[in-house]
Amino acid sequence: MKKALALILAAIMLVAAFAGCSSTKDPKATYGTYRDYINASVPTLNVVVKNDALKVAKPLQTVLYKSFINETGDGYVKDCQLAAEKPIQMDEEGKVWRIPIRQDYYWADYGPTAGKNAQMNADTVMYTFKMCIDPDLLNVNASMITNSNYLRIVNADEYQQQYMTGIEVAWEDVGIKKIDDFTVEITTVAPARQDAVMDFMGHQSCLYMVYEPLYEACMGDDRSWCDYGTSFETWASSGEYILTEWIPDGKITMIRNPDYVKAEDIKLGKIEYYVVPDSNTALELFQAGQLDRLDLLYQQWEQFEEDPRVNLYYNDSITYTFINNGNPKYNTILGNLKFREAIHYGIDRVEFGNMLGGFPSVRLYRRGVIAEKATGKSILDVPVDWADDPYTVHDKAKATQLITQAKEECKVTDSVMTFETYYNEAGTHTRASVEIFQKQMDSLDGIDMTLRAVPSNVAYTLRRWDKNNPTSYEFNLGSLLPSDEPIDTMAFWEPDRSTGQIFVWETLPEGSTEKFRQLYKQAQEAIQTDDEAKQVEVCLEMEKMLVKDTYIRIPIYELPSKMLFSSRVKLAVKEYINGYGFGEYYAEIVE
Repeated sequence: MKKALALILAAIMLVAAFAGCSSTKDPKATYGTYRDYINASVPTLNVVVKNDALKVAKPLQTVLYKSFINETGDGYVKDCQLAAEKPIQMDEEGKVWRIPIRQDYYWADYGPTAGKNAQMNADTVMYTFKMCIDPDLLNVNASMITNSNYLRIVNADEYQQQYMTGIEVAWEDVGIKKIDDFTVEITTVAPARQDAVMDFMGHQSCLYMVYEPLYEACMGDDRSWCDYGTSFETWASSGEYILTEWIPDGKITMIRNPDYVKAEDIKLGKIEYYVVPDSNTALELFQAGQLDRLDLLYQQWEQFEEDPRVNLYYNDSITYTFINNGNPKYNTILGNLKFREAIHYGIDRVEFGNMLGGFPSVRLYRRGVIAEKATGKSILDVPVDWADDPYTVHDKAKATQLITQAKEECKVTDSVMTFETYYNEAGTHTRASVEIFQKQMDSLDGIDMTLRAVPSNVAYTLRRWDKNNPTSYEFNLGSLLPSDEPIDTMAFWEPDRSTGQIFVWETLPEGSTEKFRQLYKQAQEAIQTDDEAKQVEVCLEMEKMLVKDTYIRIPIYELPSKMLFSSRVKLAVKEYINGYGFGEYYAEIVE
C-alpha cells in the first residue's frame, strides 16, 4: 500500500508539472480548487452509454431541467437549465407540452469546440433525444426514457425497438417535434402534469445535450457505435464546469465555466479528480491533505468516530434474508409462511445495529427513498400502523412456536432441519453480518444452518430455485439498492415483469395478484401526474402486502454511509439531501 501511495503522489506531482500540456488554453482559476477521487478510470462521459461516470460528467453537461439547492440549503427544487421556462400545456388532457429554450446558452469556447462557441437550440434537443433512443446504437440507458415510470413519449419505445419487433417506425412518428429554432414539443402516451414532464425531460442519465458535429465525427461507419465522450478530444462541455484535462488512469480536471448562465452560483475555480482504486490509499491521501473528500469504509468508522467532519447519509442498501424469493411455494418448509415468519421474529436486529453501526429495520424501504422531493423527506418518515417495532420485534419464543407449527403443517418429522445457505464473497462488513446471522440462527430450536461464502456469480446461481427440482431452495443473506423513487422498490415484485416474479403471488390470498397489479398501475399514474402523496400512499400499501403476507425478503438492518470533507470545504447544503446529495459542485473553499 505504501508503494501504491508513493506512486499516486508521484503521479499527482507529475500531473501538476505538466497540466498545461493537454490543451492549448488554461484559464486561471479565480476560486479555490476542490480535490476529489474516483475508484476507477472513466471509460466514457457519455452517460447514455454508461453512467458509471455520472459523478464526473454531471457538472460538465446541460439538461433542459435540473435539480438545484433551495435557498435555505435543506432541500432542492427542479428548475430550468437549458429550458427558458417550465413546460407549457397545449391541450386539455395534458398530453401535449411545449418547452421554450433559452437563446443565450452556448457550448463552452474551450477544448475541441474552441472557437466555435456554438449556440444550443431546438436542433440540439432533437438530436440528443434521437441519439438517445437510436435503434442502431441501442444505448444501455435508453430504456430509462422509452420505458420510464414518469411518462412515455408517443412511439419512442417502438422506434428504439423496431429491429427487435420487426415493425418499422419512422423518426417523424415519435412524439417529439421541433416547433421553431427555440421550441420543442412532446406528445405523451398518457396525460401528465408539468413537474412530471420536467423530471422526464431533465433525466440525467439520458438527456444531457450532446454536440452534434462532434457526435457525428465520433460515429462508427455502420452507426452502431459512437465513441463520443471517451477522451478529451471527443468531448464538448456546456455545464457549470469545463473539461480541461483528461489523463487516463490518472486525473480529470475541470474549471469553472465563466459563461455559464448561472455562473454566480459557482464558487469553485477548479475540480480535480484523481483515480485512486485502493480505499486505504485514499485514506492516506486525505490525511496528507491531498484530497478534500473521503468515503469511509465500515472498518474505518471507529477511527473517525468523534471527528466533527464526518457526514452521515443514507445512500446504502438494506440487508435482508432472502427465502425462496423466486418461488415461495417450493421446498416444503421454506415454502411455508409460518417458517419464514419464524425467521422474521428470530432475528435480533438490535444486535446487528449495535455490532455494525447500522439501524434495525423491518421495512423493505431504505431511508434514502424519497417521499417529498422538495425537502428530501424519507418515505420512512411517513407513519404506518402495520410495521413491527424494529427494536422489540425479536421474540425467540414466538419464533420457536412458529417453527413447530410449520413442521406440523409440512409433516416434517426431523427434530432438526439442516440448511446450507450462501452469501457473496465480500469485505469485512459482510463477514461480520454473516457471523451475527449464523449465531442467531444457531440459537433457534429446530433448525441447523451453515452459511458458506462463494463468488458472487456462483451465489447468484445457487440462490435461484429450479422449477424442475422440487428440493431446490434459496436461503441467503444479501442486499439490494433500489433508486430513490418509491415505486422502484416495488417494481421487483410487479406481476407483469419478465423476471417471473408472478410466482410470488401464489402464496397470497386469491385476488392479491390483481390487487398488486392495480396498485402498481396507480403508482405509475401518480408519478405521471406528479402526485407525490398518492404514490407514497399506494407504495406503502404494496409494501404492507409484501411484508405481512409473504416474508420472502426479511429486512434486518440498514447501514448508513459516512463521508469526510476537509475542513477547507464549505458545503452549500446543511446536511445530505436525499435525492440530491451534498452538492459538492456548489461548495466553496475556505482556506
